[in-house]
Amino acid sequence: MSIPSNMFSSKQERITQPLRQITLAAMLLTVLYVQELVLSSIPNVQLTVVLIIVYGATLPLAMSLPIVIGYVLLDNLLLGSFSILYTPAMFFSWILLTLVAYALRNRRFIIILLFSIFFAFLYGWSFIPAKIIEQGINILWPYFLADLPFEAIMALNNAITVLFFYRHLKTILQSLIDPASISIDLE
Repeated sequence: MSIPSNMFSSKQERITQPLRQITLAAMLLTVLYVQELVLSSIPNVQLTVVLIIVYGATLPLAMSLPIVIGYVLLDNLLLGSFSILYTPAMFFSWILLTLVAYALRNRRFIIILLFSIFFAFLYGWSFIPAKIIEQGINILWPYFLADLPFEAIMALNNAITVLFFYRHLKTILQSLIDPASISIDLE
């Protein structure tokens, strides 16, 4: 009696594939968090938006959403800003960015670029309700006006990073998901 040659490979694949996905998700979460720490001394300059857009556009939602949720939790727990007022705005914004990136994954690049610019303002505006709860309605316009320069910096940062890194990072991530898709031309 002989053992089918494919018997072990399918069992091995059932074990290896989830482990590979978990490892990749952990690595991507680490990159997302560490780049923010490294760039945190420069206001609103980071790769967070382009990375989340790439994750959302490339990975299945069952993989990209836990990465983003883990990122928000890490950011709030380790940077000490875990606030009942501000954390929901972060969850809302980053999850929305992931979902929109997923929805736009097959659209023209210019649409993704324009949304990344708009997202900077949306992200800033998502904190307005918390600020009103914290400091009252009279703070609305002063806060809005004071935050506009930072939103503009974030919009410029998003435009530059998406313009220069989105396609390359997406290609790299796709090759990590499916190593067989890598084609090397030796000529």
